[in-house]
Amino acid sequence: MKRSVYTIGSLIILLIAAFIFVLVPIFAGGHKQSRLPAFGKYDGTEIRYEQNSDFANYVARYADYYKNNGIEINNSNYYYIFSYAFNTTVSQLAFQKAVKNSGYKIPKTAVNRSLMGYFTDESGNYSSKLYKLAIKDRPSQVEQLRAEIETTLTTQRYAEDSFGGQTAFGKSTLYGLKNSEAETAFITAMGENQKSFDAAVFNMNEYPESEKIAFGKSNAEKFVKYDLSVITVADKSKAASVAKRVSNGEITFTDAVSEYSTKSYSTDSGKINNKYHYQIEKFLTNKEDMVKITSLETDSVSEPIQTSVGYSIFKADSAAVQPDFKDSAVISTVYNYLTSNEFSVIEEYFTKRAGELAAAAKAGSFAAACTKFNAKKVDVPAFPVNYADMSVMNKLNTSLEGLSGASTNKAFLKAVNSLKNTGDISEPIVNNRNVVVLKLLKSNVKPSDPIPAEALHNELSNYDTSSAQEALLSSPKLENNLSEVFFKYMMNNN
Repeated sequence: MKRSVYTIGSLIILLIAAFIFVLVPIFAGGHKQSRLPAFGKYDGTEIRYEQNSDFANYVARYADYYKNNGIEINNSNYYYIFSYAFNTTVSQLAFQKAVKNSGYKIPKTAVNRSLMGYFTDESGNYSSKLYKLAIKDRPSQVEQLRAEIETTLTTQRYAEDSFGGQTAFGKSTLYGLKNSEAETAFITAMGENQKSFDAAVFNMNEYPESEKIAFGKSNAEKFVKYDLSVITVADKSKAASVAKRVSNGEITFTDAVSEYSTKSYSTDSGKINNKYHYQIEKFLTNKEDMVKITSLETDSVSEPIQTSVGYSIFKADSAAVQPDFKDSAVISTVYNYLTSNEFSVIEEYFTKRAGELAAAAKAGSFAAACTKFNAKKVDVPAFPVNYADMSVMNKLNTSLEGLSGASTNKAFLKAVNSLKNTGDISEPIVNNRNVVVLKLLKSNVKPSDPIPAEALHNELSNYDTSSAQEALLSSPKLENNLSEVFFKYMMNNN
């Protein structure tokens, strides 16, 4: 037999590498207080980032996973690493407490069996020699490994009992929640009931120029452009004092900007940043005060007006400019206003067009209606109603134009489910920045492959596991200070 390629020292390092606390490099500068606050608590047990703590060990493991997979560890990824580690620590605490309360204890024989796997020769067989050398040379680290194994087996016991594992008797798993036959039959039937469609898609980003101009003309006041300077201060009395000094000629408006203004709404020179009527009105506390600004003559100054960050004094530098709706820049301003403030106007326009298309399609040809109303006709292959794309059954092709996000759009899926007969046409459906009309082509289209029982079992088990973690993270037993501690005590030191 060849001699093992590992020295006892390197072997120990390999054995316990996963359990050593590693302070991640981004925090090399260190925090100034002797001990970080707890990142949270679960059921009274604090979660701390300290040597040999479960939380710290999980941080090290996730960081190591990132590195081994070639993922750059930057500030953003460090936060994700800490989040994953925190969630895993919470799960471990909950599982351990549940096992402890049940009275179950991990048998020493089970720990020993797992421990044997860490002390093997080059042929993969357990080596008592290596184990004895490790006990002699690094006894505390072997005991630490033993403790970690016991913790892992405890957590595993709860996880298997609740969510199942690999241990089976025949074809039946021994542990975990069992799938209801009715549930399995329901999901199988759901996957088999597929429908294909024609879709008419209106892209709301293609709002016509004529509609932008019409809206602008109907709301022309919003797009009047003002040439103003502004002084903003925190309190009313200061604003009154500054306004009086400017009015009495004790100080120029320009000098008052430099000396007093917080420049919340202006450039350093005091020129207002947002010049349109609707933009100025937005930061006024009382909209009625807008008339005090719009009525200013050139070079005249307003009284202090309350704004969202204090009190402002406005000065008219030149006459207001009325909107010219032949100017492409003004039309662009109208469209920007609509998309940011009144997108419902755009949505209502396309919903009305889609309703007219649906009516025309019911009376004649769907394809002709798409052409008449300038909608994109999209062929949608057969798919089942599969909310959030359950992996065990076919899915809606959300890469098709207008259908991005439709698999989690309840209104869309309800429409799909409500169309029963070939040729049925839906009402308009809003999906992200699209309005869609569906025409049912075929229903009850069977998938080429049935859902494998094992795949369905795994899918449902995954849902059980994710639901359990969601419940844990929203539990009243949990105090979560992760973000506060991370950004206040760790990121600020770099």
